[in-house]
Amino acid sequence: MRWAVLAVLAAGGCTPGGGTGTVAGTLFVTQCTVDTALGSPAAPIAFNLHPTYFVADPVLDLVHLHPMNHVSIRVQSEGNRIEEADGILLNVADTAEIATLLGQPIPVGPATNLRASLGLFRECPASSVQMELDGTITFTRFGQTTAGAAVPEGFAIEFEDPITATFSFDVVDRRALTLGGTGSVPVTPEAGGHLDGGFDFIVRQGRAAQAY
Repeated sequence: MRWAVLAVLAAGGCTPGGGTGTVAGTLFVTQCTVDTALGSPAAPIAFNLHPTYFVADPVLDLVHLHPMNHVSIRVQSEGNRIEEADGILLNVADTAEIATLLGQPIPVGPATNLRASLGLFRECPASSVQMELDGTITFTRFGQTTAGAAVPEGFAIEFEDPITATFSFDVVDRRALTLGGTGSVPVTPEAGGHLDGGFDFIVRQGRAAQAY
């Protein structure tokens, strides 16, 4: 699969990956570069992603009689290539479920319909920890639906659809939380913190821009 450039400015324009959004809070990563850390568990530092690139990748479920269509959303710092940028990735397993909860806080975590992660490939290229995001997200625009309206079976995000949301996430080292003390897995998380923010963009189809 490949990422397509799928977003333009919500207010209009033709800039691939355009949109508006914020991602800010506090963060620590025990190994950021080969020689340095980013803050510490006792003293996380202020962090601001300054996102400038917003994309979504809708995927239709063509296998099942009652489809569960998917969408992945990426809120990213400057730069098109995933492996050279910092960003948040959100994976929605069933878009219809999100549409039924428009305007309501939706849980995000390991056993939910929506999972999220933070990748700091530019800021912390030497980090090996998988930073997951737990918390809530509230969509106020999610495709062609409105709060309280009936959601048709097979609902999907399509090109030209708006996506707008706000979120509040804790940064989690899931491996340390679930396997800490087993073998060589450390008990102390190697990353943590808290991020708040949101995003607003229109889904547009465009040229393939980066590996997914």
